[in-house]
Amino acid sequence: MRLAPLALALLAAHALAGEPVVGPVPSGQMRPGYGVVETVAEVRVAAERSAAAGGSAPMAERGRPMYRVTVRMPDGSRQVRDMDKPEFRAGDHVLLTNAGDIVPD
Repeated sequence: MRLAPLALALLAAHALAGEPVVGPVPSGQMRPGYGVVETVAEVRVAAERSAAAGGSAPMAERGRPMYRVTVRMPDGSRQVRDMDKPEFRAGDHVLLTNAGDIVPD
């Protein structure tokens, strides 16, 4: 089985960093509304590769440390957002904004 170079880099970054390496949350999946925080997990968000930015940078392959917050919405669906600081805990009532932010409810 042959893995793509990006997949190998992400696997190596995961082994070195200790946190899972994830892709950024697509903005098309973000919906505003109220919900309850289910989980807050330390992750490393891999930068999107861009030919204009050089395409491959060692720091970008490791990803930057973030906190992935999973929020359960009233309809039972779940949404995720990435934050720089762990500002929320499981059980907190929050508002997801149009801009993709999380604020206390």
